[in-house]
Amino acid sequence: MTFLSELIEEYGDIVSVDLVGMPFVLINHPDDVDHILKRHQRNYDRGGPTYTMARAMFGNGLFMAARPGWLRQRRLLQPAFHRSRIATFGELMSDTIDSTMDSWQQVSARGANLDVRSEMSRLTLRVVVRALFAMDPADAMTRRFTEAVATATRELSAYLRFPLVPLAVPTPGHRRFHGALQVLDEVTYEIIRQHRDDGADRGSLLAMMMHARDADTGEGMTDAELRDEVFAMLFAGHETTASTLTWVWYLIGRHPAVEQRLRAEIDQVLGGRRPTMDVLPQLVYTRRVIDETMRLYPPAWQIFRKAAEDDEIGGYSIPAGTNVLWCSYHMHRHRKYWNDPERFDPDRFDEREGGSDNPPGYYPFGAGPRLCIGNTFAMAEMQLAIAMILQRHRLVPISDKTIEPSPLLTLGAARPLVVRLQPPAGS
Repeated sequence: MTFLSELIEEYGDIVSVDLVGMPFVLINHPDDVDHILKRHQRNYDRGGPTYTMARAMFGNGLFMAARPGWLRQRRLLQPAFHRSRIATFGELMSDTIDSTMDSWQQVSARGANLDVRSEMSRLTLRVVVRALFAMDPADAMTRRFTEAVATATRELSAYLRFPLVPLAVPTPGHRRFHGALQVLDEVTYEIIRQHRDDGADRGSLLAMMMHARDADTGEGMTDAELRDEVFAMLFAGHETTASTLTWVWYLIGRHPAVEQRLRAEIDQVLGGRRPTMDVLPQLVYTRRVIDETMRLYPPAWQIFRKAAEDDEIGGYSIPAGTNVLWCSYHMHRHRKYWNDPERFDPDRFDEREGGSDNPPGYYPFGAGPRLCIGNTFAMAEMQLAIAMILQRHRLVPISDKTIEPSPLLTLGAARPLVVRLQPPAGS
């Protein structure tokens, strides 16, 4: 990200770059991103080296899909992610958060510390697996599946830190990665088979996808298409949410006044009760904290698109086949659109304070027709997690040292955020 920052500082909001034989155009102005995502979105499809690698490994799910198949997939999946269907997952999310915090009690009793990133990743993975399959987390197949996801994610992150040896070379780490993908394939196809055999609507995302039908042809998804959607949701879903929650706890730990306002809102709205989906709209400051966290540390920190036909952006020619890149991390700090952009200030998103709930140049979930289909699911999960954790714990960092971001597939932390658990004040 430092390299991209230096390009923007020296050349402005649009610059052509050749990086190790790969030419691309870097843009950093909201009007230009809106041009690609909204006004001329039909001319720009998925592209770039990260996309090519991810699609080869994880298939052609909605997150990876290119035209023309993308629109069919979006229409098939949209009903499963409607707000009314997401509401049915509220209890599942809350139960998973509760059981996670029960395990934290043992950590607290031992006087041990907690690695926040690891815990948030474990929590969000359990949520998405339960939502996908409606399976008991203690089930042997579920445990095998979640362990394989964790291994694949860990080994892929290790590879991206030092991508010197191709994944095809059978190093120990690469063998673990491909072995984990094989387990995921085996378990996913077995679960699909079980769902097809009994034909029941289990209320899971997988069941909803299996019952979806194309409005024009009446056809549903094949097993291979379902497998790809499962993989897309796993790797595009739980890691992005875990990354955001990790940064939330980091920022809260550095801003006591924000934590106090969060606790005051949670106490006022919930009065000690467990939150439900219907009260989430009342947790307005909690939502602003998440929004501001994703401004500073957007999980999808870089986005590539490829021009299908010749175009023009910001007065510059964009020939067909050009890779266009923007970095949300820098876009969300654009001095023209953000006052004191490095400062953590959730009230930026408070219209009463002169802010906006939809500011220009803010793309945590993308924009336009390809707005992230799981944004409502992710936001509900994060609001519930923050509220429920603060009801039971204080996460006190053991160090006040600054943690820098680590730009891999998502914008992770360069070193662990380690905390000790304390009871809330007055409990």
